[in-house]
Amino acid sequence: MIYMPMYKKSLLVLFCIALFASISTFYYLYTQEDTTPIITDNMQTQTQDKQEDTTITVYVSGEVNSPGLVELPSDSRIADAIKACGDFTPLADKTKINLAQKLTDGMQIQVSSKAPVINSNEQVNDTNSNSSPNNNSSSNLININTATKEDLDTLPGIGPATAQKIIDYRQEHGNFSSIEDIKNVKGIGEAKFSKMQDKICT
Repeated sequence: MIYMPMYKKSLLVLFCIALFASISTFYYLYTQEDTTPIITDNMQTQTQDKQEDTTITVYVSGEVNSPGLVELPSDSRIADAIKACGDFTPLADKTKINLAQKLTDGMQIQVSSKAPVINSNEQVNDTNSNSSPNNNSSSNLININTATKEDLDTLPGIGPATAQKIIDYRQEHGNFSSIEDIKNVKGIGEAKFSKMQDKICT
């Protein structure tokens, strides 16, 4: 049996402990390095795609305060898009748009204007104003079938003598069928007729 001094035994024990501790530390570091997650370019691309899928872009036009493109979460609705554009203008027709409708990417939202409301009194006034000129113009025309000599004398290019000829022609041939027939009266040619045609009627 080999006798080993006590101090050598102690050294051997310490050496074994140190060796075991070194091996344990190395193993721990090795396993930690292997389990570290590796982020690849493919994983980064997938993450970016997921982020892009969470937002959509829509175009809002018409009666909103700030029309244009807006980017919103993918679960947004038309009401969110309108709000992002500064809300409706006073002229917007809210009855023709479904605020609860869900948005899709690339969607266009057109907000139309209200139809103008016309007051019934205004319509009557407009009708009267439109018809007045015609009534006035008709009342101002001289009927060559019933006009007196004095009335005919007021027509441009017609003097007392020609006015009398018109009355004589009317008595001899009857009423004029049209205003152009007045050119059959002696002394009334195309030049005189052109001056009076917008002032006479039958």
